[in-house]
Amino acid sequence: MDFVDEPHLLPGFFRQLAASRARLLHAIHNQQLEMCYQPIMRLDTDSVAGAEALVRWPQRNGQCIPPDSFIPFARETGLLGLMTHWIVGQVFTDVGAWLRQHPQRYVSINVEPDDLLTTALLDRLALLCRTHQVRPQQIALELTENSEIDPWDIAEPAARYRQAGHRLFLDDFGSGYANMGYLQALTFDMLKLDRTLIGAAAGNSVLPPLIAFARSLALEPLAEGVETPEQRKRLQTLGVVYAQGWYYSKALTSRAFIQWCADRRRQS
Repeated sequence: MDFVDEPHLLPGFFRQLAASRARLLHAIHNQQLEMCYQPIMRLDTDSVAGAEALVRWPQRNGQCIPPDSFIPFARETGLLGLMTHWIVGQVFTDVGAWLRQHPQRYVSINVEPDDLLTTALLDRLALLCRTHQVRPQQIALELTENSEIDPWDIAEPAARYRQAGHRLFLDDFGSGYANMGYLQALTFDMLKLDRTLIGAAAGNSVLPPLIAFARSLALEPLAEGVETPEQRKRLQTLGVVYAQGWYYSKALTSRAFIQWCADRRRQS
């Protein structure tokens, strides 16, 4: 849309922007967002290692606005900090007791690099860990590269999270973005191999060197998007220990996730 050539479109654009922001703000304040949890598995023992917390925005028509649409919108309209505040609190409400009962398991929470620029998130995590008696090591933060932020600008803040005991995961590794800048600036604990590499034929040649690269940096690779027993077997052959995907389970509500874990434990 070219506002220079068609300036009369500007008022309508800003009205729509304000209305969309108001809808998202209302959703955050009125519990209209929801969290789901996708199991993360150990391939060698076929046991639950943890889960990834995923935010959803259900609509009245039964559909969901995908997070890769409304999270960038939240960042652009100044709602990101408020949304992250809600997400983190909801994770502890949903699965705090489960984490306390299973101190060897963890939940990873997706955060934006912007979230690390202040101490608000770190302070909130510290308070929630104390309140729910959850170890900081049980809360991992998943970072996706943001080309608008220089990774060196968040290097020192990110280090504080690791000093506090939280682990850092680099999401979408191998997706084509310039992850090297983040790997040079930040210290991660795990690299999440992008799902496009797991199912694509190109992954046959790309995966082994990527996994070897992760190992050379003393990082644990985690495969996303595992959908078939053949993919699982190949990943295990390549030395990948952790995986998630529909082969095991889709993302579940907190109650369904906890029940899924209990059922799986009884079956093993």
